[in-house]
Amino acid sequence: MCAVGSNLFYLEIYAGEIKQISSVQMEHEVSCLDITPIEDGSEKAEICAVGLWTEISARLLKIPSMQVLHKEMLDGEIIPRSILMTVFEGQPYLLCALGDGSLYYFQMNTTIGRLSERKKVILGTQPTVLKTFKSLSMTNVYACSDRPTVIYSSNHKLVFSNVNLKEVNYMCPLNSQGYPDSLALANDTSLMIGTIDEIQKLHIRTIPLGESPARIAYQESTQTFAVTTMRTEIKDGSGSTPVRPSASTTALSTSSSTAKMITSRDESNMMEDEVDLHSLLIIDQHTFEVLHAHHFLPNEFTTSLISCTLGNDSTAYYIVGLTMVYPEDPEPKIGKIIVFQWSDGKLVQIAAKEIKGAAYSLVEFNGKLLASVNSYVALYNWIDHELRMECSHINNVIALYLKTKGDFVLVGDLLRSITLLAYKSMEGCLEEIARDYNPNWMSAIEILDDDTFLGSENSYNLFTCQKDSAATTDDERQHLQEESFFHLGEFINVFKKGSLVMQNIGESTINTQGNVLFGTINGTIGLVTRLPEEFFKFLLEVQNKLTKVIKSVGRIDHSFWRAFDTERKTEPSNGFIDGDLIESFLDLSTDKMEEVVKGLQIEDGGMKRDATSNDLIKIVEELTRIH
Repeated sequence: MCAVGSNLFYLEIYAGEIKQISSVQMEHEVSCLDITPIEDGSEKAEICAVGLWTEISARLLKIPSMQVLHKEMLDGEIIPRSILMTVFEGQPYLLCALGDGSLYYFQMNTTIGRLSERKKVILGTQPTVLKTFKSLSMTNVYACSDRPTVIYSSNHKLVFSNVNLKEVNYMCPLNSQGYPDSLALANDTSLMIGTIDEIQKLHIRTIPLGESPARIAYQESTQTFAVTTMRTEIKDGSGSTPVRPSASTTALSTSSSTAKMITSRDESNMMEDEVDLHSLLIIDQHTFEVLHAHHFLPNEFTTSLISCTLGNDSTAYYIVGLTMVYPEDPEPKIGKIIVFQWSDGKLVQIAAKEIKGAAYSLVEFNGKLLASVNSYVALYNWIDHELRMECSHINNVIALYLKTKGDFVLVGDLLRSITLLAYKSMEGCLEEIARDYNPNWMSAIEILDDDTFLGSENSYNLFTCQKDSAATTDDERQHLQEESFFHLGEFINVFKKGSLVMQNIGESTINTQGNVLFGTINGTIGLVTRLPEEFFKFLLEVQNKLTKVIKSVGRIDHSFWRAFDTERKTEPSNGFIDGDLIESFLDLSTDKMEEVVKGLQIEDGGMKRDATSNDLIKIVEELTRIH
């Protein structure tokens, strides 16, 4: 098939000659076309897919008559740049990629040439080129763009998996003796030959450091990660020797902090047989090579790390919070906040601010730097490359965690649960708005929305607090009410908004909001998300039915295990759905599935009807796609 302007020509190749079989003139110029045979074993296409300029449409034409079988108008003003017919798990699909990185896909009825089940996803921001390839005898589609993606089918639903490359313009399969089952990938500057690993939603790569990492930050402008680490060295007569080779001792370049003077306190710390040394590593985003290691002094322990810009300064900085640790001190009494800049392969210290304690948490806050230091929260302005304190708030035992949203600051305390502060820009102060008066020992916090806050505490529980903005009295407004409770069974030490997989809104019929990832000290990564009220009630009913069908290990009652439990109180689980239990439905036998769905009702076209096991399988599979 050959397109010249708005004319389409169908040609067939014979021995020694090319024959024109038919032609047609379209209403507008052709922007892309495809004649991939989609019938099993067929070498000759019976349908041609065409994308048109001006009217922004996709059409199916019958070959060889060129009769229009179907016309599909595409939204917007961006032209289709690549169109492809393919078959996933026996179901023909038409994929049409536009010039802005969005992709429409349809199920195809090849008998009558009709498109149905129209859906749209965003793959990138640049024009996308679609190419097919085979992996483990399965057909897949490679979407070449500024965010390369592999498209495949799982349980008759399309799945979009990110590829660990920055940009790919073109791709073609390559299968030779030297490069079996490979792909050739090209961008503006290079040609790469590689193979695709087993296609999955989540790819995990382990980078050995040889020492203990504590904090990590990403800086987009320099394409680097910063990681604070700790290594152990053995004291000897001439100094100290690393226990083993590690990232900080084998970096391409190094630098070290210098002491103004060595005090008797420092010398007492150096008398130990072993010494813990902290470092800041700069790691290349793509190769994970350790570009630089900055070594802190033996008594300097890193406590926090962020990457941000400050004030009107567009430069991105790595900011490290550290404290001076001495054995005789019950708590840190002095520390520093150090501002570093990574530029042209060099790490430069721009500023250092002495503080009265440990900077347990640092966050960028409306162009300023917010720090939790021992029992107070301090706000610093960035003026003439110096940090200058604007205001502080003191009403904590130890303020360990900070999260911000707009002018609000959420503080997580070692003993006194969570506190909500508001920044008053006119007065230049931080004011306490509300507090949870329950004595929770916090391990991580997150802001879900203006009135809802998520917390985890040291007895392996999760809970949410609600701010009552509509309360009529000041006393009610100043109380954060605990709303939801859940026992996770693992110690959470970090919450982070985001997702591990691409969120394709067009593929999902479940409206989840505000995905929050969490990490535990056991190495687990989990997800908390918010559900519409009606869907929550439905899943709660499913959960209750599953607890009766699935017998737990040791026959521990599900409601007993998931109850919020501390030394002070026990509360039944409330406001949370156990996602692991819901997803275990997919592992049940057919008989057990039928037992679970018996009596369940789902909404279908505005009407309620009895659910089938297939209905629930589809719902649970959609839930698995959000993590």
